[in-house]
Amino acid sequence: MHRTLFTPAMVESYRACKRAYGLANQKFTSGSSSGSLSGACKRFVLKALAEINKEKLATVHQVQKYMGQGWPLDKVSEDSSEKELCTRAFLFAFKALTRYVSKPYKPEGAEVAAVALKARARVAHVRVYVEDTIDLVMWYPNERRLELVNFQMQPLKPVNPAWPTASALVKAHLAERLKIRWPFEKLSITTYRVGSQEYPPATLTVDESLYRLHWEELTKTLEEMKQPPAKEIQCSAQPKSICRQCAAISRSSVSESATLYSINALSA
Repeated sequence: MHRTLFTPAMVESYRACKRAYGLANQKFTSGSSSGSLSGACKRFVLKALAEINKEKLATVHQVQKYMGQGWPLDKVSEDSSEKELCTRAFLFAFKALTRYVSKPYKPEGAEVAAVALKARARVAHVRVYVEDTIDLVMWYPNERRLELVNFQMQPLKPVNPAWPTASALVKAHLAERLKIRWPFEKLSITTYRVGSQEYPPATLTVDESLYRLHWEELTKTLEEMKQPPAKEIQCSAQPKSICRQCAAISRSSVSESATLYSINALSA
């Protein structure tokens, strides 16, 4: 059966290495994939950020109570045999959330339009759908501008406006469906890194002509992705070695060194 629903992460994985994408699909469809410590931490932080942006959590004390009641201790403990790693994950989440609740992202002139908004749209002529969860939607009524905010816990990569990522292209495509609710004239996409210290957000203003140019390339990728996978796919790094995506997926379980690297990267 051909896949007809894709997320930005799936597209980026496919573009990075088709073999890694195929291995990941096999693991998820067979149910053999297991969560990771960093993954559990990320999901908890994103859920808590949504509560803060909905103004359900407004003080440090409320965040402390929320973490005490909702921190996935059982899940995290299963993912790592080292209690130190679990402690680091908890401390990272605590520092990140208490910092954010003291200064939520709300630029001057902005209104919180939606939180954790899941959007889906059809891609014409390709017969597939793209879907993404937008962590925060900000509406600027005076500017007629819509801002789509994505929270991230890893270091931000340099943004080249001339070469938008698959995530930015998909978000721009999904934004067209949001015009019914927010008739914007300008669209911007912001990546906001949350952590134990304050980081400047990276904002990209969507250029329609540039978006259309790169969107054609993305539709070609989506057309390829819906086709049945080849039986033998070579890693993008072969014949000399294998890429880091293939190396990580090929492991039967997440190693402690990889988990430690993820937590250290979050805390950096």
